[in-house]
Amino acid sequence: MLDISLAELLVVICVIIIFVAPKNLPTLGRSIGRVFKKVRNFIDEIKNEIDTEERFEELKKIEKEISKRTKKL
Repeated sequence: MLDISLAELLVVICVIIIFVAPKNLPTLGRSIGRVFKKVRNFIDEIKNEIDTEERFEELKKIEKEISKRTKKL
């Protein structure tokens, strides 16, 4: 997903420690965790909606096929 090397990750962590007071790190971590959870849930909802729409379209095709076959009889 994200192509971040270990060195880049360490640099980011060091910058965060420098600019954010150590006593605020747990609060910052929880906030970042909540944001990632909301983003993940949002992405999951979108995937589910797309899945549902694809299944609905497939059912519509099946319904049309059944209608065509029943009209021939």
